[in-house]
Amino acid sequence: MIIRVIMGIDFDILEHCRKVRSEHGPPYPCPVEKCDRVYKTVCGLQHHLKTFDHDNPNPAPQTPTTPSTPKNKKGRNRLTKGKIPPTPSAPEPLTFEEAQKMVQFEVNGVACRWNINDPLDVVPKEGFSEDHVDMEIKVEPEKPQEPVLTLPKASYKELDLYNICDAPLRPNAYIRFIEKSTEELDGEVEYDVDEEDTAWLSIVNEKREAAGLAPVSVDSLELLMDRLEKESYFQASVNGQSGSVVDDDAVCCICMDGECQNTNVILFCDMCNLAVHQDCYGVPYIPEGQWLCRRCLQSPSRAVDCVLCPNQGGAFKQTDRGTWAHVVCALWIPEVRFANTVFLEPIDSIETIPAARWKLTCYVCKQKGVGACIQCHKNSCYSAFHVTCAQQAGLYMKMDTVKNSGDSQPVLVQKIAYCDTHAPAESPELKKDDPRKKMQQARKKLAKNRSSAPVILIPTIPPERIQEIGSLVTIAKKSQFIQRLIAYWTLKRQFRNGVPLLRRLQSAQGGTRDSNTCNVDTIELCRQLKYWQCLRQDLERARLLCELVRKREKMKLEYTRVSEKCWNIKLKPLQASLKNVLDLIQAKDTNEIFSEPVNLDEVPDYTTVVTEPMDISTMRQKLEEGAYPDLKSMEKDFDLMIANCLAYNNRDTVFYRAAIKMRDQCGVIFRQAKKELEAAGLLSTDKDNTSNASTGDETFASEIDKELESLQGKTGPEVISKLEDLLVRSQTLKHGLARAKRVKLVRSELNKAKKNLASQTDTDLTSQSDIEGENDAADLKSK
Repeated sequence: MIIRVIMGIDFDILEHCRKVRSEHGPPYPCPVEKCDRVYKTVCGLQHHLKTFDHDNPNPAPQTPTTPSTPKNKKGRNRLTKGKIPPTPSAPEPLTFEEAQKMVQFEVNGVACRWNINDPLDVVPKEGFSEDHVDMEIKVEPEKPQEPVLTLPKASYKELDLYNICDAPLRPNAYIRFIEKSTEELDGEVEYDVDEEDTAWLSIVNEKREAAGLAPVSVDSLELLMDRLEKESYFQASVNGQSGSVVDDDAVCCICMDGECQNTNVILFCDMCNLAVHQDCYGVPYIPEGQWLCRRCLQSPSRAVDCVLCPNQGGAFKQTDRGTWAHVVCALWIPEVRFANTVFLEPIDSIETIPAARWKLTCYVCKQKGVGACIQCHKNSCYSAFHVTCAQQAGLYMKMDTVKNSGDSQPVLVQKIAYCDTHAPAESPELKKDDPRKKMQQARKKLAKNRSSAPVILIPTIPPERIQEIGSLVTIAKKSQFIQRLIAYWTLKRQFRNGVPLLRRLQSAQGGTRDSNTCNVDTIELCRQLKYWQCLRQDLERARLLCELVRKREKMKLEYTRVSEKCWNIKLKPLQASLKNVLDLIQAKDTNEIFSEPVNLDEVPDYTTVVTEPMDISTMRQKLEEGAYPDLKSMEKDFDLMIANCLAYNNRDTVFYRAAIKMRDQCGVIFRQAKKELEAAGLLSTDKDNTSNASTGDETFASEIDKELESLQGKTGPEVISKLEDLLVRSQTLKHGLARAKRVKLVRSELNKAKKNLASQTDTDLTSQSDIEGENDAADLKSK
């Protein structure tokens, strides 16, 4: 650093002001020995050091001189001596005493300070005395001086009888430390409570005392927390959730380089798995045990934003104003500096960034006014981009150290960044892809990184294991306390982003290592690994072969079934058609009332009413046996099944209504099947059969009419039972109009018979009562 001598000052003024500001607060004295000025602000001190001439404190006043005017300049630009304005001089900043509005003077060798706003008594010269001076001095005494510290003097005492005892005998064996095994450590309590645990336990104990319960001891809390941590680690190991795994191919997120040396290795954060070089992140020595980045150490549970770019994630450091910024952003933006160049923190000089840099629009993320951008190194290119956006987009960014000739010259760092259009020819991989597609992919990746949230691994513990852990202690209302403890433990793990609370489990989180594996022969391990790989491949081939065989047999079975159906249709077309008709009939039986025969154990009197039972399963069996030569025989059995249901069940039952519904729906199916069979030539269309069928239906209807005529006008229980049977028979007619007509006539006649029977019964009862009354009257007269 070059130091220039300015007005008697041989040091760097700016560096001195920064050092004074960081070391202590106001007042700030002038560092020159003979200058006793003191200032309230660093700005005043800096202005004083730059403008005040310490070699000549009282300079002679300078008279302004008239500037000479060239001869070729005429007119209004010429200045006269009387019209020269005085040169304005910058006012000297106020000193510290002047800023405090205090006046310091010395009376009889005693320094006194007096506020300019306080009233001051005026004493005439005749009445002035030394006592008055003493009184005034006592009003504002000088601060007492600090006592002078002296070194303590050693004191000793001589003893007449002093015997040095012999040294104790050494043991037969030296005391040595034997590291405990994992099983022994699992049985011990390794958890130590901290301030948070103590505060939480005190709050819980206060509530328990208010409820009249005994407080929970610290030992019980340590035992439960230790078992919860070890059980959660065991569950995570069983489920395969072993935490973040170190990637051997990881690169530094600051310099994007994966190479490392013995003095500059890549460190991984134990919480967020951040990969950084020691020199890039400012870690001069490798820490022992756990290492956390600054963001995870100071803000583990809350995401931070960079003040220099809109992207999240990466290597953060704090600024001198308490905000956060990426280390790579601070390295590439020219105006930003690091207060400590070894630890690279805090980041300062952000306020010196020009306003124009904040207003640039990043052509990668298309955001304007968010963060500070850098521009392409090409002179004629004005493309701006954020540093982290350029890293994600894979733009050309190179940082080299340039050292001038001479050992005294400082080492300069040259930073070069180009847009995708002006990337140099030495990087051909940057020009392989289409720039437009490349930018679109970069924007999608940046948007995904902004919207993605960090995954926090909090292992769960089964309820039975929680009960076993709770059985280790004896506490009143144990279940409530265990629930609150688990909630507190979960929040504490979430605050640490899932990092275990035990140091031993933190070091073993990436996977356990067996110290005995180093002694195993490497060749033998490779041979076993190759054998198991071959065995796995053979088993995989066998599994695939079995799967192919299973698929082949399944297809063969399906092909056989289809072939069987085709041959059945070719050989027995009528039976195939009748089977389809029967399937349609069974589909109409949604409640499965007619699917199976009637259970005689449930209705033992069924055979007394129905002499020939029938159901769909019996019809299917007869179809398979070939008992249906035509559609008419199947329709006859169907009519028999409906007639049996109507004969046995009453009109207000579910079965009766289901039979009526089946008869109406399946009549359409039989008629449609009859037309299809006739069209296919599988059903004979003889007029004799048709006439016989119609004649049989008409004969059945005429029989019903004759029986109805014979029963008209008659009364009695026998007549009513015959009419009911006749109603059932009329409901089995196939023709809709004939069936409705007969049912209506039979019902009207049945209602009349019931009414006549009821009126006849009332008349008989009345006549009998009259006869009994006459007999009683005759008996009375005879008496």
